[in-house]
Amino acid sequence: MGNKTTTIIRWLDVLAEGAGRMVSWLVLLLVMLTLIVAVPRYLLSSEWFLGLQLFSLDWEAIRSVYSRNVNALNDSIQYVHAIIFMVGVSYALKCGEHVRIDIIYRNLRPRTQAWVNIIGSLALFYPMFIFLLVMSWQYVINAWDVMESSSRPGGLPFVYILKTFLLIMPVMMMLQGTAILLRNIQALRSDASAPPPGESN
Repeated sequence: MGNKTTTIIRWLDVLAEGAGRMVSWLVLLLVMLTLIVAVPRYLLSSEWFLGLQLFSLDWEAIRSVYSRNVNALNDSIQYVHAIIFMVGVSYALKCGEHVRIDIIYRNLRPRTQAWVNIIGSLALFYPMFIFLLVMSWQYVINAWDVMESSSRPGGLPFVYILKTFLLIMPVMMMLQGTAILLRNIQALRSDASAPPPGESN
C-alpha cells in the first residue's frame, strides 16, 4: 500500500494545488472586474464629472454603452466570485484552512486524531458531498437542457456553465478528502504521528 498510496496522495494534492493557483489569478481578475464596474458607475453618474467634458469625448454615448453592458459585467463578477469559492475550497481543505471545532481534537493523541479524521470522513464528509452531488445533478442537467442564461437584460448567457460547478466542487472536495483519508490511514499503519488534517507530508 505504501508507495502506491503515497503516489495517489501526491497526485491528489497536486490537483488541489493547481486549483489554488487558478483561484489566485481569479482573485486578481475579480478585483479588476469590480473596479471596471464600480469606477465608471461612480464617474458616469456624476454630473460634475460629465460637465468637465474631458478629452472632448461624447460622455453621454459612453454612459449609454456602459448602461447596456453593466449587467454582463455584474454577472461576470458573480461568476468569478462563485468559481473562486467552489474551486478554491478544495485547496483550503488541503492547507487545513477549513473551519473545524478543535477544542477537544487538538488535545488528542496523534493516533486518536487520525481515527477521528477517518471516522469523520466516512460518517460525515463523504455522505455530505455525495448528497450535494446527487441533489445538484438534475438541477445542473435542467440548466444545460435549456442552455440557461441570465434573467437580467444584457446578462451573460452562461448560467448553465456556472451551475456545473455545483458538481465540480463536491467531486474536488471528495478527491482532496481522499488524500486526507489515505494520509491518516498511512499514519495508523506506520504507527507514526498523523499530520494535521489536509496538510502535506
